[in-house]
Amino acid sequence: MKAFVFIISLLLVVTSCTPVKKNEEAATTTRYLYVATGACYSGNGLTSFTNTTSSNLVYRVNLETGVKEDVIADYYASPSNAGDTPVSIVDYDADHILVLVENTTTVSLRRIELVEKKPYGSRITYTNNTTALSAQLRRMIKLSDNYLLISRSTAAEKHKDGSNRLTIGANAWLTMAAPVSSCTTSNTLITSLAQLNNGMLVYAHAATGQSRIGVVSPLGYTIAGDCKAAQAAPNATSFPTAMFYDSVNQKLIVSYGGSTNAADLNTLYAYTINETTGAISSPQELYDSNVFGSTYNYFLFGIPAMAYDSEKSTVYVASTINTLTTATNYKIEKLTYAPDQIGTTNTAVLTTSASTFYPYGNDTKCISDMMVAQ
Repeated sequence: MKAFVFIISLLLVVTSCTPVKKNEEAATTTRYLYVATGACYSGNGLTSFTNTTSSNLVYRVNLETGVKEDVIADYYASPSNAGDTPVSIVDYDADHILVLVENTTTVSLRRIELVEKKPYGSRITYTNNTTALSAQLRRMIKLSDNYLLISRSTAAEKHKDGSNRLTIGANAWLTMAAPVSSCTTSNTLITSLAQLNNGMLVYAHAATGQSRIGVVSPLGYTIAGDCKAAQAAPNATSFPTAMFYDSVNQKLIVSYGGSTNAADLNTLYAYTINETTGAISSPQELYDSNVFGSTYNYFLFGIPAMAYDSEKSTVYVASTINTLTTATNYKIEKLTYAPDQIGTTNTAVLTTSASTFYPYGNDTKCISDMMVAQ
């Protein structure tokens, strides 16, 4: 009997000391939707919140429950400056994110901060290069080489920490004012950015008569041939506001915003990208606010930001809460994404059977950017 008890005790000790397998650890990792609420763009003719009227928070929402768990940074509180507003975010590592901070009050304070992923975590300046960040900051993405591509309205800068700014001659990585090509008229408001599997860069540009998306060489934009393709907005009075790239299916999903609820203004479109040539083809409307209620059971209008969760095939879309030309607030919808339905029925690509994922409140003025990360 004593021998039996000894064996059982030994087994308990061995079991309790057995390390947890990596896949078991990964299964318990909590994933979040990180949300930046700063000055944003929802389309020409739609007035939204500014650097002084936005919520100016970065927080994270549990993907499963839709509950806000932590405020990561408050850009009204110390160590912020008057006029600071978080306009874009990217994942940095397991413990940090990068926050693109716009400031129209004191432009020399424009910067990127390295912020801890915990409640009111530490914040340090990652870069405040006054040349790279010399105009209104719009969007920031991380490239496959770990550099950042940053839209500053009229150009996009390729940049890393410190003063590590990559240029083409003396110009920014994407300077859309030259040379002559189908991309050249797109040089006043670059609203969104993406990267293809082969390194080619995608930009969205919004301006009357110049609204389009374009595909550019991964080595930047120096000659006409660096512009691989461009595609005009589906309507002359709709403007691209946000986009994401489904790299598995080579589909670019773009949101457009306009100032009314007329047909084909506030929409979502899918495009096929040829990663050999950069050609853009097969535009397909996935959503139109004009037929909300009759065709779609979820409401989207003046979309300022989207986030794609490839692991769960889910898309998070920020939207105003009504069709007023001055935005009163924003919300977040969680949509199931079925890329295999692209090319068939529009309504089958993005669907939902649930209520609004994250409703409007004091912390949703305006949703300038979102991302999914641990």
